[in-house]
Amino acid sequence: MTNSEASKAEEKGPKIVWAHCNKCLDKTKHDVVAERRQEGSEPYDDDIVIWWSTTYTLLECRGCETVCMRREFVFSEHDGVQVEYFPPAISRTRPPWIDQLSKDEQEMLLEVYAALAADARRIATMGARTIVDMFILRKIGDEGGFEQKLKRLESEGFLSAKNREVLEAALEAGHASAHRGFAPDAGQLSTVMDIVENLLHSDLLNADAEALRKATPKRQRATGA
Repeated sequence: MTNSEASKAEEKGPKIVWAHCNKCLDKTKHDVVAERRQEGSEPYDDDIVIWWSTTYTLLECRGCETVCMRREFVFSEHDGVQVEYFPPAISRTRPPWIDQLSKDEQEMLLEVYAALAADARRIATMGARTIVDMFILRKIGDEGGFEQKLKRLESEGFLSAKNREVLEAALEAGHASAHRGFAPDAGQLSTVMDIVENLLHSDLLNADAEALRKATPKRQRATGA
C-alpha cells in the first residue's frame, strides 16, 4: 500500500478485520492501523515464474484496544496463507495467583505458557510434567518412583484418591511427550494444564485456609446463669 493509497483509505475510515486478541482471548473486530506489502518473484524455468508476498498489518482491537502485528506470507509453490501474530496468539492466560508460587515454580510455569503461545505442545506438556516433579520434590522429597511418590502424596493428605488418578494422567502425557513423541491436541493439552494449575492452586488455597482458621476467633461457649 503506497502512502497516497493509505491516505485515501484513512479518509474513508479505518478498515476493519476479524483477528485473534490476546487480551479478549477470542476473535474480535480490529481496526487496521497500518499495512505494508512486500512482493518478489524470479524465473524458475523457461516458462515458470515463482512468486511470493508478505503483508504486515498493524491491528488494534476495537474492544480492549490491544495492538498487535499480523504477518501473512503467500508463496506460489505452497497452498494457503501462512499467518503469524506478534506477540504470538495465545489461548490461555496466566492465573492471577502465579505470583504466590515459589520463584522456581513460577519461572517454570511462565516457560510453559511461552511454549503454549508458540504452539510448542510437546514442550508445554513436558514442562507441565516438570512442574509436577517440582511440586512432589517440595512436598515429600525425591525418594522412590512416581507410583510411590503419588501414593505418598495421597497418604500424607496432599492428594485425594481421585485427584491422584487425575494427576497420573497428566504425568503419563508428559512422559509420552518426552519419550514417545506424543503431541497432544489443543483440548488434551488444555486438560493437562487444568490438572497442573489445579494442583498448584489447591496447595495455595490449603495454606490460605489454614491461615484463615488461625485468624478466626473461636466460638465462645455459653455459660450457665
